[in-house]
Amino acid sequence: MRPFEGIRVLDFTHVYAGPFATFQLAVMGAEVIKIEAPGKPDQIRLEGVDEALNEQGLGTSYVFNNQGKKAISLNLNSDEGRQIAVQLIESADVLVENYPGTMEKYRLGPEQARAINPLLIYCEMTGFGQNNPFAGRPAYDPVIQAASGMMSLNGTADQEFLRVGPPLIDYGMGAQTAFAIASALFQRNLSGKGQVIEANMLDAALVMMSPLVANAIHAGKTEQRTGNVQIDRPGYGVYPCHDDNLMIGAFTLEHHRKLFNVLALQEIIEIPEDFDRQWVRDNGPQLREKMLQCLAHKSAAEWEMVLNNADVPAARVRDLHEMLEQEQGQRALHSQFERVPDKPYTAPIAAFHFAEHGPHLDQHCAQHGEDNATVLAELGYDDNAIAALADKGVI
Repeated sequence: MRPFEGIRVLDFTHVYAGPFATFQLAVMGAEVIKIEAPGKPDQIRLEGVDEALNEQGLGTSYVFNNQGKKAISLNLNSDEGRQIAVQLIESADVLVENYPGTMEKYRLGPEQARAINPLLIYCEMTGFGQNNPFAGRPAYDPVIQAASGMMSLNGTADQEFLRVGPPLIDYGMGAQTAFAIASALFQRNLSGKGQVIEANMLDAALVMMSPLVANAIHAGKTEQRTGNVQIDRPGYGVYPCHDDNLMIGAFTLEHHRKLFNVLALQEIIEIPEDFDRQWVRDNGPQLREKMLQCLAHKSAAEWEMVLNNADVPAARVRDLHEMLEQEQGQRALHSQFERVPDKPYTAPIAAFHFAEHGPHLDQHCAQHGEDNATVLAELGYDDNAIAALADKGVI
């Protein structure tokens, strides 16, 4: 039995952050019902590299976050649609939404929904939070990267500000939201009460930057951008090798000591036997220059093996598709990576693995409104009533 079996989640979310949060609950056993407006599906259904799949509403950008969910279409502007939503809320454990202000318009906001079902965990996801000057503003991942200061940390000082390529804030917020919901469900078992959760992307971004936030507050300024090089730690950065680039993660003094030994730097530069952080900092540029010379004589793959064998963190900088094509297949045998139902490929479904009854995909990705009949039948609607709702545009 997976942890959330028997838990029903109503998913009124779109794009990435919300769907990823509910997807994490789904792979752990929750019944997740994704609710979209008739004729206006989640916009990410139409996004991906395969136009044929986009036309089916199953774009590759959508599928990975929405496996294992039922999908219904529901017009909340209609009385019948709102009544169906009320019935679903009565039966639900969790409601997640990321349309700021929209649920209140339908009298289904947190106070109204918890009046319907006092045990409900109601989770609101927004861009900037509530009760502040930015409240209600629309937001996407790169907008929050800009607003949070994340873009001011990437690249080098002489470059324009850079966004992080992957939608890290969306997924960081989704993971934090899933944890908040799991915590609220555990809390409900102790208190016998429902809960209202407010999660926002700006706070999620700041949490993800905690060490840099702390430094900026303490120093009264943002740290200088140094790109792939850390000035005070020459063993912590990207280096060109004979054929490719290598990321070395020698963060501690002990890592630096092992790195210097592997590269035999003591033969070309005087290194004190008991060097400290200040010495490494003061001699950073000279050490980096000598390291560049040493690393140029072997391939990145060779250095990766040598350094890891010496207990120095290092990895060749890989192309994403290359990594998936050449290495992930074997790695997947020992990670939470599963075949997508009804698809010829596998996908990462969680960042953790249980010895038993852990994350698992057991249902294909549903098309827009695919489960209307199934879900409504559970609420007591017969075939004629369901057909009538469809004729009216309620579903």
